[in-house]
Amino acid sequence: MAKQNDRPTLATVAARAGVSIKTASRVLNGEKHVARATAEKVEDAAAELGFRLNPTAKRLRAGGRSPYIGVVLTDADDAFQARVFSALEAELATVELRPVVTVAGDDPEREQAFVDECLANDLSGIIVVRSHPDAGDIYARAAAASGIRIVSFDPAVSGDDVSVLAGDEVDAGRLAAQQLLEHGHIALGVIGDHSTSLITTRRLEGIQSAFTGRHDVGWRAYMREDAHDEASAKNVVAAWLGSRSAPSALITLSATLTQGAIDACRRLDEWPALVGIDDFPAAELLDVTVIDRDVETMAAEAVRRLRGTTEEGEGRLGGGVGEGGGRLGGGASPGQDVFPVRVIARGSGEELPEQARRLSSRNS
Repeated sequence: MAKQNDRPTLATVAARAGVSIKTASRVLNGEKHVARATAEKVEDAAAELGFRLNPTAKRLRAGGRSPYIGVVLTDADDAFQARVFSALEAELATVELRPVVTVAGDDPEREQAFVDECLANDLSGIIVVRSHPDAGDIYARAAAASGIRIVSFDPAVSGDDVSVLAGDEVDAGRLAAQQLLEHGHIALGVIGDHSTSLITTRRLEGIQSAFTGRHDVGWRAYMREDAHDEASAKNVVAAWLGSRSAPSALITLSATLTQGAIDACRRLDEWPALVGIDDFPAAELLDVTVIDRDVETMAAEAVRRLRGTTEEGEGRLGGGVGEGGGRLGGGASPGQDVFPVRVIARGSGEELPEQARRLSSRNS
């Protein structure tokens, strides 16, 4: 009898049923031409032992591709990337696909090495949550050369054989600025991520579009790019709030930057209005207004496309305008689906400029 903590194998099932491993395999794989009495003994033994066939091994034996999907992150601590990965993992599990993850950081060579490894191991696809700005063409080359299926949430990763599912980044920037303008703010501090990132560029484009025709708005004096971690965002905001002309409101272009800004406000006990782009777990608790998109819907669409081409042989993975309910917009390129964003108003973005007058009075 197998020990309670032993994981049952095909060999233990065969031994329990009193048949050969080959016969047990034939029964459990549904092959015909096995005596009914023998099949029942094998099936009873498998049930008693709690044995289940390994779907990966079964698929590979049948000539199928690996059920593993490569997933690329740049920062595992970034709230947006963590949320997307969590949603992807849940969606992949429903179709017996499994993620193999790399956190590439600021190293495009690491991304290249991971893609090479995915190709060498015949993975069925790659999902790019975020990529280094200098690594975008890696994926287009890989897809064109190997036919591997690639879906990207990062609009910088594009190509004829890459399906892009992006949020409307231009609209995200516009909505953030508009939310503050509507509450009377004309001195805005903007904290950006990588200046070379297409996401940052589009979000800044949206912010600027909200100021069209408004000559009373000051924001370029407070613009700070390349503050792409919590520590640098905290330092920038602390310096602004300690100045004689502190901005009355802040726009942060990622959840990581939002968290750094909040840390600075908390330490100084100064609370200008704030709108962050991308939600994060503590935002509701802290009453932080954010611009966000439906991550779960986007993850489901990404897996649907990977699964569709993997199992139905549709060839090139989609990504055309309108697939999955997206729409071309937000500075998107042809072949990219853009998903809508929305304001989640929780209080921080609805503060009035009186806070700024108090700050100016204190610092004068």
